Amino acid sequence: MRRLLVTAGYLAGVGATAAMIGCATGRGTTSTGAASAPAPSSAGAPTSGAVAASGHGTAISYRPVTNAGYILHRLDSLTLHLPGNAVQQQSLERTAYLHVTLAEASGSYRATIVLDSLRASASAVAVSEDSLKPVRGTRWTATLSPDGQLSNLVADRSTTLGDQLTNQLRLLFPTLPSGGARAGAVWADSVDFPLKADAFDATEHARTSYRAADDGSGLKIESTGMYTRAGTGKRFDQQMEMTASGKRKSIHRLGRNGTLVAAEGSESGDMTITVPAVGQTVPVTQTSRYDIRAASR
Repeated sequence: MRRLLVTAGYLAGVGATAAMIGCATGRGTTSTGAASAPAPSSAGAPTSGAVAASGHGTAISYRPVTNAGYILHRLDSLTLHLPGNAVQQQSLERTAYLHVTLAEASGSYRATIVLDSLRASASAVAVSEDSLKPVRGTRWTATLSPDGQLSNLVADRSTTLGDQLTNQLRLLFPTLPSGGARAGAVWADSVDFPLKADAFDATEHARTSYRAADDGSGLKIESTGMYTRAGTGKRFDQQMEMTASGKRKSIHRLGRNGTLVAAEGSESGDMTITVPAVGQTVPVTQTSRYDIRAASR
């Protein structure tokens, strides 16, 4: 008897989580090591259009920074609705310690993000030290536009945990209106970009609305948005299809020097995974929450 097996993991994204999915025959065991790691993410320049009200006060925009430290914590939970009315709960929790450098480069910034260390657990079971070692020291480079669009994001190595984290790095850079964000400004952004979600090569379309307010030491930027995703992939020689949609909200706090001080957010959505060859479809409910805070250098 064939079964669809979905391992602990997530469907990623300007997020969402990265789903690690597999098909097998016979006994129903799950394994994250049955497929090779995906290639490093190399998302091209996203297409975007932001419309903003001017607001008031001093405009805040991104500026050069060297080795700004951040701690990014994220918890993703999946509820799989399997054949026979079976329900399976999975979760992945990660705490990443990062350093970010932005250097001016021809009207934009050259972004370098380095993973100093990582802690992770899958369904409350700690990920082994042997699995964590290869991802430490991963270095991502990208181009950051003045309005916060991160493009050409590439890692210097490919690891399962590192590839999952790649799509979360956009959380460090909320979109800003052209000319910078001011208190009272309201703007919207629509973006399409490719992403690698483990077994899936996917495209996300997201539309987000932003509102900025003065919080005394900088700006508080609140956002709400909707997203859709679609992609295809292969695991254990089985072709798979994925569609997803959901909503997200977040709060980012920027200092007056344009540096991220802290952020928090949540996401909820529905995903459908289909294996056409065996006629199986698995609906998945996904929820996520994250927080980011500045760390001492």
